[in-house]
Amino acid sequence: MLSGKIRWVRPIAVVALVALVAVGCGSKKSSEEGDGTAATVPSMIKTPSGPPQAGGTLTFGTESEVSGWNPTVDRWDASGTEIALTVMDALVQFNENFEPSPYLAESLTPNADFTEWDITLRSDVKFHDGSPLNSAALKKSIDAFSAAALTGAAFANVAGTKIISDLTLGVMMKQPWAAFPNGLTGQAGVVPAPGQLDSGTEDSSRIPIGTGPFVYKSWVPDQAFDATKNADYWRDGLPYLDEVVFTPIPDSGSRIAALQTGDINITVTSRNDDIAKLTEQAKSGNLQMAASLGALDTNCILLNTEKAPMDDVRVRQAMAYAIDKAALFAVTETDPNLSADSVFAPDSKWYTKTDYPTYDVEKAKQLVQEYEAEKGPISFELGSTPDPIVVKSAQLLQQQFKDVGMDVTVKNLEQSAYITNAVTGAYTAQMWRQFGVPDPDTNYVWWIGANSAPPLALNMARNRDPQLDAALDLQRGSNDQATREQAWDTIQQRQTADLPYLWLSRQPWVIAAGNTVMGLDGGTMPDGTPSAGLIGGVMRVTEMWFQK
Repeated sequence: MLSGKIRWVRPIAVVALVALVAVGCGSKKSSEEGDGTAATVPSMIKTPSGPPQAGGTLTFGTESEVSGWNPTVDRWDASGTEIALTVMDALVQFNENFEPSPYLAESLTPNADFTEWDITLRSDVKFHDGSPLNSAALKKSIDAFSAAALTGAAFANVAGTKIISDLTLGVMMKQPWAAFPNGLTGQAGVVPAPGQLDSGTEDSSRIPIGTGPFVYKSWVPDQAFDATKNADYWRDGLPYLDEVVFTPIPDSGSRIAALQTGDINITVTSRNDDIAKLTEQAKSGNLQMAASLGALDTNCILLNTEKAPMDDVRVRQAMAYAIDKAALFAVTETDPNLSADSVFAPDSKWYTKTDYPTYDVEKAKQLVQEYEAEKGPISFELGSTPDPIVVKSAQLLQQQFKDVGMDVTVKNLEQSAYITNAVTGAYTAQMWRQFGVPDPDTNYVWWIGANSAPPLALNMARNRDPQLDAALDLQRGSNDQATREQAWDTIQQRQTADLPYLWLSRQPWVIAAGNTVMGLDGGTMPDGTPSAGLIGGVMRVTEMWFQK
């Protein structure tokens, strides 16, 4: 049972996205060797000189704009999740140990075989429109998630819901789902007001109505999202701030410059050169910086395995062999210790060493020649976001692929279109960053073969592998650690065989703020115990305040 007394990014975060071989006999690292959750850059935050002070407007520079605020319709990346969790609460949140703990929910209780979960809500919580948070509102929300084209795949295992009492909803599963609470910490776990879901598609996306610490005031896309303090928030004494304004500034360097000039108070970045600059500034005492915690996102190349030439594994293998990571890391200023050959870090209890391809130009050329002898020249487009570092990375990879005989062009797209292309399949290869979650079951939705079908495929690589699917189902239905680790061994072996993703590096995030901003430790859970800090570029602003 997950009770309010127990402490629990990225969840099934329905589209918490962004851009940047033969099976070998793997050797498993001991689960005692670590969980891949150590921060890779230092955190340097100020100690408050007194208790929290109320008042003030926080201006937050985000890395992108979002299509809207209806969680069943709109695609949220890290920026979208950051803003949404200001006006909406999720059912579950992670504590400082990355354990799932009830947040808006009072408890989540499974039956013996994890085929049913009872979700009990906190009492006397109201939505911003005055309507009550109850099991009927939660049922409407989960049923809407299950029925929606975008989110239905994420809830495909949900067989149905039933109202047990005014505050308790039963959620029935088609097959056991032991890690279900992990999927309720972000977009898939927020509960919009029934009035928002009933307001029509345009208004439901334009005006969010939640139970969160701040209430929607205004939104001018590509300019600012403004929210004001919820005076009736269910967490007594919170929030401290009067207002929060989110301003999209796509370029990381421009966000850092805006922070240094005081145009914004706080921002996030995952760009390595900017992290290095912020680290020096924090060491000098000019600002504060908190590093990401938990499993890091993985930079990779996302491949559409249904689309030629990526539908031939030899092309995917040739690309993997052609990548000179040392040269790539020099361009991106990436610590070589962050190099990736799996979705997991080598110090993670889930990690397995496989025969993942390493840099070998001759092998790459041989595979290209074999393919071309049968099917002709290899030509494709490599997608990139407009971020200068991502563009440089894509251009370097373009040259490396050309060096082994492939004809590659680079195409830059704005981030929301980039994500749309991924889920609709309108791409061949794209720079990508994803998959950093405290519990790996959260990635089930992105990798299970059933989610590769049109029109919106959350399995964006369109990879179908029966052995991988069986292992995903095995780990999902069990809470036995040994069983789950063995399943994840198989998953990593199959991903090396299939190569739907070309792993590049693990990617830390940092959040940076002026010296007067307090609360960069992530705040607390409802019972007062510590909450997780920055995870996947997202940190709640609920307990941030200004030191006057």
